[in-house]
Amino acid sequence: MLCLAINFRAFSEMRTRSAEHQQLNTQIENLTSGNLVLQEEIQNLKSDPRTIEREARKIGMSRPNEKILVPMH
Repeated sequence: MLCLAINFRAFSEMRTRSAEHQQLNTQIENLTSGNLVLQEEIQNLKSDPRTIEREARKIGMSRPNEKILVPMH
């Protein structure tokens, strides 16, 4: 009976650790995916003229001699 109790406890602990391991692996995959997206965005911000211009316009920048139309409310 003691042997059965010890085996059941070990099995329960192993199952819990296995679930935690799977959860951590899923979290690692999600973070790795997000990291790749951010690295691509960084690369685009460094080298892609369209991305640079889009982001510059978001903060109100414009090209020299460019007229900007501001909508009236």
